[in-house]
Amino acid sequence: MRRLHFETLRPICPACRLRGQEVRLDLCADAEDDAGVRAGVLLCRDGCGQAYPILGGTPILVPDLAGWLSANLHLVLQSGIESEAAEAAIGAVTGPDSAFNIVRQQQSSYGHGHFGDLSHGDIDGVGDSSPGLGSVLACLDAAVTRLKQSEGPTLDIGCAVGGSTFRLAASTSAPVLGIDVNWPLLKVGRTALDHGIVTYPLRQGGTRYERRSAPANFPGSERVDFWIADALAPPFASGTFGRAVGLNILDCVADPQRLIAELARILRIGGGYALATPFDWASHATPPAQWIEGPAEVTRHLAAQNLSGDAPVTLAWHLRLHAQATMTYWCILFTGRKA
Repeated sequence: MRRLHFETLRPICPACRLRGQEVRLDLCADAEDDAGVRAGVLLCRDGCGQAYPILGGTPILVPDLAGWLSANLHLVLQSGIESEAAEAAIGAVTGPDSAFNIVRQQQSSYGHGHFGDLSHGDIDGVGDSSPGLGSVLACLDAAVTRLKQSEGPTLDIGCAVGGSTFRLAASTSAPVLGIDVNWPLLKVGRTALDHGIVTYPLRQGGTRYERRSAPANFPGSERVDFWIADALAPPFASGTFGRAVGLNILDCVADPQRLIAELARILRIGGGYALATPFDWASHATPPAQWIEGPAEVTRHLAAQNLSGDAPVTLAWHLRLHAQATMTYWCILFTGRKA
């Protein structure tokens, strides 16, 4: 965790925030280097007393810390498999439906979408036209073009592997933070930030993956950091950010209306926002009663939170599944400012 981001963003306790209190966290660093705090805790000294761990430079700032650790601690350990041969052997033994291979599939699709343009040589036999290559960045570029420059930090909500976070840093001189609750995805961005190399498994078919690695030299990366945090309970005081972006996150949370409300809360007056969604609702992620049916309803919810809006635009989003399959979504991009 970078000192720049801790001191600028002044994180608050997410558990106390759910109870209507904004209690600042104290940093207790156990290990630190030039890149930032590698280990320690963020302590809610003046509130509930919860200590939030910093694991491998990444703070875990979620309201249900016990639940997150119970569900994800094994994934934190999995991210330490350094041998490609060992990874392949584990993937073959555990089978295609194992949690291990589900994680690899996610890293493959999002790693390719965010960082596939860094790979040298042919991909899937079609060179630079590989499906899914750069779709997320094209969507982000469209969003940034529509957003006027805003003063203050930028938040990338649901940043996945972090390619969008690095891209945002190139468009501002202020700190940029990427947040997600998915450790294996966020770990890809954290590794790129800390070690200057992007590494992810690229699925070819079945349980066969090829590890892809490339140098990560992104302009403005010294202003980037990645935290584990919940989009529905962001650990920040009201009015912290000058810009907030959430690409394909609205239909991935349990309460999309609350996401919009939290987006409005953390933005400064005049701050810009961008949300993109294909409205690909799934009951395991969002209860059907919470589904938002179409652009007009999203616009209505945005306006209810004093978020003015530009005319929405439709963009293609390609997500590579493996060498022979790509999923195409048509995303609606909403942009505007907080009134």
